[in-house]
Amino acid sequence: MANISTIRTALANQIAEYAFPALRVEANPYDQINPPCAMILPGKTVAKYGRTLGGPLQSLGGTQYAATDLNLDVLVIVSHASTIERVQQNLDQWLGFEQDETAVSVPMAIDRDITLGGVVEWCVPDNCDSYGPIEWNGTMYFGARIHCAISLR
Repeated sequence: MANISTIRTALANQIAEYAFPALRVEANPYDQINPPCAMILPGKTVAKYGRTLGGPLQSLGGTQYAATDLNLDVLVIVSHASTIERVQQNLDQWLGFEQDETAVSVPMAIDRDITLGGVVEWCVPDNCDSYGPIEWNGTMYFGARIHCAISLR
């Protein structure tokens, strides 16, 4: 079973390879960022103990659980907190809200290979929130979070 660092790297690489317009994607967060960019972050609920991070585990009652649930977020940051039309159009394209012949959104990039090159059983973009102003390390930016559900079996 892959560790969380390997999964973050595989997810970042796949998005960077397919998302267009080109989006620089980091597998780990940085204090200083240079938009437009995306970072892979832990989800609000990163893992459910007893079901992830180590394969089958036994509870006190002897019940076995399979590794199934891991949640990572793709934080897409387009610019500083400006909401000018072009910035919003770029974010909408990366989120999959605006589509044309040239755009490949982050969710579409993930869907190209839901196994992330065989690193996980599947990784699917689940939902998007925090659209608009987002604070990162004391600076306001314009962006959104895409939540991804991952199965490690």
